[in-house]
Amino acid sequence: MNKQDQNIKLQVLICTLGEAGIKRTVEAHHPNVPEVEYLVSWQLPDGDVEIPEELERRRDFKIFKNNTRGLSKNRNIALSLATASYCLISDDDLDYSEDGLLQIIQKFEDDPELDIATFKYSGNDCKFYPDFSFDLRKPPKGYFISSVEIAFRRNKIIESQIKFNENFGIGAKFPAGEEDIWLHDLLKKRLKGYFYPIIIAHHEGLTTGLRLADNPALIITKGAVFAHTHRWSWPLRMIVHAKKNTSFSMYHYCKYWIAGFKLVIKNKI
Repeated sequence: MNKQDQNIKLQVLICTLGEAGIKRTVEAHHPNVPEVEYLVSWQLPDGDVEIPEELERRRDFKIFKNNTRGLSKNRNIALSLATASYCLISDDDLDYSEDGLLQIIQKFEDDPELDIATFKYSGNDCKFYPDFSFDLRKPPKGYFISSVEIAFRRNKIIESQIKFNENFGIGAKFPAGEEDIWLHDLLKKRLKGYFYPIIIAHHEGLTTGLRLADNPALIITKGAVFAHTHRWSWPLRMIVHAKKNTSFSMYHYCKYWIAGFKLVIKNKI
């Protein structure tokens, strides 16, 4: 570990895929911030691509190539490569602010017992956030997590031995839900997690969940996620979600949800 590495407190774990993904990484805003480093886990399953010069010349970027597919697999690779005390999960199309990144570090420095911290991002999807902090074990109604909001104390995650379930996430059997399962499993290990109403990044466009809102695959995925996170209360939760949904009839919504649940139970995912 060189002197620069020793000064790094926070690593932003950027997962990307292919030539288009690294181009998005170049175009996104990554401020040069003392004590912050950007670790890029770059999937190249279809052949090698040269690292763009714009990233090659930045001392605060580390780029690691691999030939795998699947977002959760890539997140696990990024986590295995991380070395900083604190890490932030990221994608290749987020614009960061210096203040937001420094506030992440400050939250962990202020509370040595804090293991997981979630934050806010701004964007076009009008996502709901409460204006107060809360324990992640007791989230307020309407709150849901996005992976790029999650920061964590690296050593506690390593000690937990909890990894992203590679059956979930873009490029996997179920195209979303990996962050819900990961966070659920970490909190079951009694790790301390809090939400803070602080904007750390900006994201243009819609998240995967919102883009797939009218796709049966998302409902199937919800059933699969709830089979893992709410093994006994899922029927009631399914009915509540079905009543709120406007894209499918109650029958079809429940049919898709149950299909996802059965896949998890049958295949022991």
